[in-house]
Amino acid sequence: MKSKQNALNIVFLLSLAAFLLAGLGKALFAPKAINLYENRKAYQWQRPTVAAYLDASFQDSVEKALSDQVLFSQTMKQLYNRNSTGLLLESLSGFLQTHPDRYIKLLGMETFGGTLVYETRNLEAMVPALDEKLWGLNALVSAHPELEFYVYYIEKDTDIHFETGEKVGAYEYLQEHLKLPQDRMARFQVDSFEDFSRWFYRTDHHWNGVGSYRGYTQTAGLLGVEDPLLEPVEERTLPYAFSGSKASTTGAKDVFQEGFTAYRFAYPAMEISINGEPARDYGSQEAYWTGGPASISYGDFYGGDFGEIVFDMGAQEQGNLLVLGESYDNAILKLLAAHFDKTFSIDLRYYQKGEEPFSFSDYCRENQVDTVLLIGNIDYFTVAEFLPED
Repeated sequence: MKSKQNALNIVFLLSLAAFLLAGLGKALFAPKAINLYENRKAYQWQRPTVAAYLDASFQDSVEKALSDQVLFSQTMKQLYNRNSTGLLLESLSGFLQTHPDRYIKLLGMETFGGTLVYETRNLEAMVPALDEKLWGLNALVSAHPELEFYVYYIEKDTDIHFETGEKVGAYEYLQEHLKLPQDRMARFQVDSFEDFSRWFYRTDHHWNGVGSYRGYTQTAGLLGVEDPLLEPVEERTLPYAFSGSKASTTGAKDVFQEGFTAYRFAYPAMEISINGEPARDYGSQEAYWTGGPASISYGDFYGGDFGEIVFDMGAQEQGNLLVLGESYDNAILKLLAAHFDKTFSIDLRYYQKGEEPFSFSDYCRENQVDTVLLIGNIDYFTVAEFLPED
């Protein structure tokens, strides 16, 4: 009996060793490129060097690589996150029901009213970054009197404390320090949690279909669009379980899910190119209405982040628009493009044309740009990477 137990122990230890060696071999010789569960590049094993070993970066890379590359690592991580988050939510369920108007920290995020939210920002802490960005924008505006500049600022959960109703005041700071006429600036205003929950997803940092359409109508008004705006031909909650970027932060996307409500539009015909190559479309809005793809995300539906996207409506004598923004404008680019001859969208995080950096002056001159729209949330107006070089 004892010998049989010993044999079983040996088999178990050998199996465990084989499993670990297989994971190690996979990390070394056939590593995953993408961590599909967390939607990011998978960690790779850094080449061993004396310097890397001494500063411990090699050891860190091994630990991270194994966490991504070990067999079934993503499946085990998904099971752990789902179960631990489920237990945590169950234990907090009573408090969540009796205190819906309180912030609760949860796995790298906060919840408020059943919605995943970011921490409210502090204006004083952001002033140095704001001042640096505003100095650059003012210099850009001053250097180009031939262009019409517009700013559309998107308020979100980082701009208001939902418990107190106190606003951060970032937009007011922009108004005071950005040297533009007041009628060239506008904002997507959020004054309460009710506003936020009406216009933004519960699991993602972007505005939802209702919010993005509000953003389109306000932006078109800011730009002085005179022709009729596109109106939805249908509204529907699409039959997909949507789990956005905030849910990814918690590591438990399958726990935090919601319906994906969207509008359908009859877009006019336009030619589209992405990073210099012709494209059949930007995003897959129509495909989702007909039940094509199996899963859904904000970027899949509206279109992802690209360095350059060009929408060409042909000659309408409406001028050319340059949109300098980030992922928020993805949802309204095709709508805005319907009102201009050409619409150029540049995301400076991803722009790369040969070896030359983006030159604002050259780009506007080469593409006969008349109007420039700067659009984004607080991150756009504090991150130096979003400032175009002239």
